[in-house]
Amino acid sequence: MERVSIVRKWHRVAGALLLAFTFAIANPSKAQPGDPVNGQKIFLEKCKKCHGEDGSGNTNFGKSLRAADLRSADVQKKTDADFYLQIDKGKKNMPPFGASLDKTQINDVIAYVRQFGKK
Repeated sequence: MERVSIVRKWHRVAGALLLAFTFAIANPSKAQPGDPVNGQKIFLEKCKKCHGEDGSGNTNFGKSLRAADLRSADVQKKTDADFYLQIDKGKKNMPPFGASLDKTQINDVIAYVRQFGKK
């Protein structure tokens, strides 16, 4: 009887760990804070065309696509998870960058974009 009880407890522990691990994998946006200096380099290479150097979206291309003003309160109130998902998978007129940027680079861009809200 006692052996069966111990096995059941270990099954529960293993199940809980598996569930926690699955949740962690499914939520990559919970990653470490990014480096805004590196994020700026990536932003200028990948995002400037639409969002502009200042994040306003006030470029010819950005206006035609209705690119978000990254300085606005509405954008800045989004969670890092929201930003991560949008950069990774894309949304509306914004293309996905998950194939060309790794997790660290996406977090770096998020850290840089957060600075627009502080100006």
